[in-house]
Amino acid sequence: MSQAHDDGGSSVAGLDSPPLPSMSAPPPLPGWTSAAMAIHAIWRMPAPMIVTLQPTGFPPLEIDVRGYVYRWAHALDALPEHPESVAISTRAVDDAEPAFAGDDFRHRKAFAGDDLDPLLWIIGTRAFGGSRASWLRPGDTYRLYRWPYFDDLPITDEQKRIVSTCAKGFMTIEKLAAKAKVDVAAAQRVVNALSLMGLLRRHAAAGAAPLVPPPPPAGSLPGI
Repeated sequence: MSQAHDDGGSSVAGLDSPPLPSMSAPPPLPGWTSAAMAIHAIWRMPAPMIVTLQPTGFPPLEIDVRGYVYRWAHALDALPEHPESVAISTRAVDDAEPAFAGDDFRHRKAFAGDDLDPLLWIIGTRAFGGSRASWLRPGDTYRLYRWPYFDDLPITDEQKRIVSTCAKGFMTIEKLAAKAKVDVAAAQRVVNALSLMGLLRRHAAAGAAPLVPPPPPAGSLPGI
């Protein structure tokens, strides 16, 4: 009776199995796209999080999603428009934990840091290269339901016009672009940002597939 022997490979009764394909995490997406996807995914998580973003060549930027605030060593106009990559990490925090290290419970503001809207606007308008955000679906219509504070945003007159047009009714991206007299990519950038900021209402297109949130990009899961 012959016996199969273990020679360190994958064999059963003398039959060789094909090698398993190697698995590796997908590389981070360029620019701000991975950051936008991670932030959107974290909004849907029940546990409060501190999110750290670090564009290549810059110090880390921290976001406390409980208080809708961020902290960074520089003014936002120093953020690179198209970073080579953005490293993303998260950690879960207790609701009673101070927003950022060094705050104290008796004298700090409710949540230390700066309002998050301007940062989300910058990330949202720069991510995806003018294409549709990964969590949005083609054919859906959108309408602004809460005005952003224009004075707080690095916003152009054209972008203000898109936002104002978006407040007039539910529209597809293409209709919004036509009514605001801009190209579709310009309208899409604004809708991406407003969606990331949580300022839009959405109507699903007829016959649309169920809305399934995309998975967060590599390196953006809690504790990674």
